[in-house]
Amino acid sequence: MADEYGIEVPENLNRLFLIAELLEIAEENKLYSDKDEMVISAVSEDGNGENTLPESYNETQISCVLRNPVWAFVFWNISDSDALLLKNLNEYSLLLRVCSLPSKEEMTPLETFEVTVSEGSREQYILLPSGQKFLRLELVYISDDHRKVLAFSPVIEVPQTPEFINEFTPGKEMDFPEILKLSGINKILTDQYKNHRHSFS
Repeated sequence: MADEYGIEVPENLNRLFLIAELLEIAEENKLYSDKDEMVISAVSEDGNGENTLPESYNETQISCVLRNPVWAFVFWNISDSDALLLKNLNEYSLLLRVCSLPSKEEMTPLETFEVTVSEGSREQYILLPSGQKFLRLELVYISDDHRKVLAFSPVIEVPQTPEFINEFTPGKEMDFPEILKLSGINKILTDQYKNHRHSFS
């Protein structure tokens, strides 16, 4: 049980002390698991002592977190005013536009592609284009011939893999540095290519 809760047990530890520690941690875990939502203690004007965090902060914004150099998790929020604007349209579609940029400062995209998002959705995983270092995500709506950007994310810098990894294919002679040869890089890349290459094609 001590291992399960991450308690380091020194030799000759008093048994009663260990039991007390385990009971205290178990009680804390039960306390937090019983809470369905985060509650902030604050005194409001009407004297109530508890306020819960709002579901939305009434801002139209989009953010992106890299899961790895291939996948990004994108999440967004739409303000009440923008939601009302969309509601008043006869028909519209929400899109995520992925823009590949030449640098962190240059905002004119080299290329773009768009992903349609389902109505009511506020998050999506995106497969990123390979070989692109700087990206920006835009939340766009289309209605008839009208297209407008509702929000855009900060520029994301995607970690790049060395060229010799991108160019590797089984059987091809590669001039690996000696230190990499010691790691068994050739077998690692061969196994990766055979088992996972189709996922990124």
